Parts: sequence; structure tokens; C-alpha cells
Amino acid sequence: MARANIRQIEAFNAVMKAGSVTGGAALLFVSQPAVTRLLQAFEDACGFPLFDRRPGRLTPTPEARQLFTETETLETGLLRVRRAADAIRNRERGEISVVAFAAIAMQLIPRVVAEALHGRDEVRVTLLVRTSRMIEDMMIAGHADFGLSLLPAARPGLTSTPVTELRFMAAIPAGHPLTSRERISITDLAAERIISLGRDDQSYSVTADAFERAGVPLRPVAEVQMAEAATALVSTGYGIALIAAPPQAGPVDPNVVFRPLAEHITMTVWLITPAGTTLSRLAQEVLALIVARLDAAGAAAR
Repeated sequence: MARANIRQIEAFNAVMKAGSVTGGAALLFVSQPAVTRLLQAFEDACGFPLFDRRPGRLTPTPEARQLFTETETLETGLLRVRRAADAIRNRERGEISVVAFAAIAMQLIPRVVAEALHGRDEVRVTLLVRTSRMIEDMMIAGHADFGLSLLPAARPGLTSTPVTELRFMAAIPAGHPLTSRERISITDLAAERIISLGRDDQSYSVTADAFERAGVPLRPVAEVQMAEAATALVSTGYGIALIAAPPQAGPVDPNVVFRPLAEHITMTVWLITPAGTTLSRLAQEVLALIVARLDAAGAAAR
């Protein structure tokens, strides 16, 4: 005896609801003969009659009515599955978790995610902020779908892919004479008060190398942990900072003016993912939007 299939059950439910083969066919958008064949096959699979057939009339048997309570429940479940599949396909449902370094995780990524997922009430988001050295640990522990780091992963089990570059810009207090220039050179900063990120930050060595190549000693008057803190100090007029954080990522501070550097100073942003896995469609969408925003920031810094 052949087993019943979903299409046969759908035909049976449609006829039970519509009260006729013609009505069932209309509900399913198929021909009446097609529904008749499906009903006959379903009866064969069940092993007992489902309808009393009389000229011009189709009457469900008691067994059919009893069976309908089960098949209707099954159809409801199938409908939920189809709706869930539609929501996942349209990226309206799911989960996404991202871990990234602070320069982009504090402002840029939350804003991109908020814009991209606004109105998608069935999407759950987790955003984690870690140093680049800690991002690898988070990915090994399985705490995020993907990571964005300033360091490639060294451990087996992780894949590192360069996705874009962050270009350094000068953050200058408004009203400072250097704001009149379109570009700032490292040599222009020889006599300026410099605010830098801490020595354990990836940008410190990049900044120090740039100053050394320019023959300018790097003697920071302040070292801070995050680009936002550096910008806050610049806003008070405390000094000038070289930062790679996209300036347009957060609220505009009228007391800070950003200027591109004459020197090409960059840091690579690496995508860290578990080896041998594929990101979900939702994660791919969000990642693409983040990278696009970073690319736009890079273009503005040129």
C-alpha cells in the first residue's frame, strides 16, 4: 500500500472545507480531475472509503470526518513551516551575532544593523565589542556568527579574509589653524599635542611607524583606550588625534573637524569566520552592509 503524501492530504482538506471537488479544486488552483485523482490515491493509502459518492453529491464518511481533525492540524503545521521558510528566505526571521573591535562596534555597526533590520521584529541581534586579540577567542568559543578584527586569526578552525581597509584621518579641534588645510601631513603635527590610542591598541604601532617614517617624534600627551575617547578629548581642544574610526559613524560633533592625511596610513579589517561554514543569508546581508559603510568611510578619507 502506497503512503499518503502531502499533496493528497491538501486535496482531502480542501474538499472537506469546500464541500465539493469543484470547490476543493478552486481552493488549490488545480483542475477538478486532478483533485479527484488525489482523493482516490489518498483513499487507497488510507485503506477505507472517505466519501459516499452519489450523482452530484459527495458526502464525507464518519471516518473521513475523524481523519480530518488530524489532517487539518497537519495542514496548520505545514502552513507555519511555509511561513517560517518565507520569513527566513526574506531575512525577516532569524538570529545574528557579531563581534568586532570598538572603533566600528560602538557606532557604525549598531547603526547599520538598526537601519537594516528595522521592522524585522522576528530577528534577534547580538552585538559584542572586544579587542582584536579577543575576537579570535570569541569565535573559537562560538559566541558570534562572524567577527571583524584588525588581526587575522592564527588558530586552526578559523578562516580570515580581508574585507576592507580603514584609513587614518586627523581629528582636529574646531578653530585650530590646521583645519584650513584640505590635507594634513605628519610633519604638520611635529609641534602639536598628540592624543593616541593605548599602546596595546593595534593603531598605536601603525601611528608610531608613520611618525618614525616622517622623522617626527611621537610623544602623546594622552593615551586612551577607544577612538571615541580620543575624539572627546579633541572636542575639548586638548590636542589632535589620528584615528581610523569612520568619522561619520556617530553623532556629528561641531567641535571636531576631520581631515584626510597626506600619507597613506591604513589598517586592514579582517573577516573571521569558522572554517568550513557558510554564513546565513541574514548574516551575509548585514556583513555586506557593514563593509559597504566601511568602504564609504574609506573613500571619504582619501
